[in-house]
Amino acid sequence: MMDSCILEGQPLSKRSLRAIVESYKDGPQLMESIRQAQADQDFSTVFIKEHEGYAQLHGTHTSSIRTCHNLRQSKGGGELFLFIHGLGGTLEQFEPVLRELDQRNKSFLAFDLPGFGKSDEWDQYPMLDVVKSIDWLIHQLTNNLKFEKLNLIGHSMGCYLAVHFYLLFHESWCISRLVLLAPPKPNVDQLSKSKYLIQFGLQTGFRFPWMFDIYRTRFDQSKGLSSSGIKQFFYRDGDITDKYRKLWQFHNNVQIKSRSIFGYFLGWEEIDWNVLNRVLSHQESKTKLLILCGEKDTITPEKYSREIYDLLSDVPSKEIITIPNCGHNLCFDLPEVVNQIFCDSILQ
Repeated sequence: MMDSCILEGQPLSKRSLRAIVESYKDGPQLMESIRQAQADQDFSTVFIKEHEGYAQLHGTHTSSIRTCHNLRQSKGGGELFLFIHGLGGTLEQFEPVLRELDQRNKSFLAFDLPGFGKSDEWDQYPMLDVVKSIDWLIHQLTNNLKFEKLNLIGHSMGCYLAVHFYLLFHESWCISRLVLLAPPKPNVDQLSKSKYLIQFGLQTGFRFPWMFDIYRTRFDQSKGLSSSGIKQFFYRDGDITDKYRKLWQFHNNVQIKSRSIFGYFLGWEEIDWNVLNRVLSHQESKTKLLILCGEKDTITPEKYSREIYDLLSDVPSKEIITIPNCGHNLCFDLPEVVNQIFCDSILQ
């Protein structure tokens, strides 16, 4: 299991982790140095490159979606693990778990959501349209593999997308597990369409994203590894590998498109937890619910996970696990622990 968390020898630049970490000086200059072409090689890994591809979505939102999967080697018939990242995230955030699944010959599919990572942008981001595009993507890439079971894994905002997917398609797919990693609070009241002032602010940010870019670059990312996107995502501060993962996260953070963030907020759809509770607790449902949260997560605190767990009071098969001394990015902050939980609670 530890092999899936070892990053030495993985960077495409072929430099050692120590050499990479020591070449990027923290502070105001980090933002510029990590945008250079060399950084793209330092923070791209052999595993991701070997499993990377692009799928073309057609229809209302024609676009190219970056993917990472091992379906070319799959014969189908078993389980497929689908990973959905959060707001501003990328598929790389699941890298340790993807490698673990690959080593165990388990089929997986991860992707950059529209507007994030290396996927194309959309004109707008209605949440249910995004969810429907995920279903289309699975059908396109699995083709005739005909998987018997689907496991949904969402992180942060990706939990909302995973739940909406479940509610829309649980009759079309045999969904074995619904796994929520660091889920947001169950009801994000601030994003209600009735909050006219907030909606106006979001519309302004969506039309003029450069204004938010100024704040991000001058007042946040100029702090380097002390910026909010690192301090709030990580709790552990350990060895060279930990520092490399923080730089990797920072490299991805500086490429986040502000317009996409505002677009997803504008397209937000609340979840009817009563309906989810009823569907998951139905006698014909065999879906197991697992919620993982970090004890030190300040973005989506543990109490949000507890609230969701309590709202789904009638679900017969559910479990909640709090990971001690772990921040928001569970798979990057404590990959060994998360991989062990996957093996014990999901792959068994």
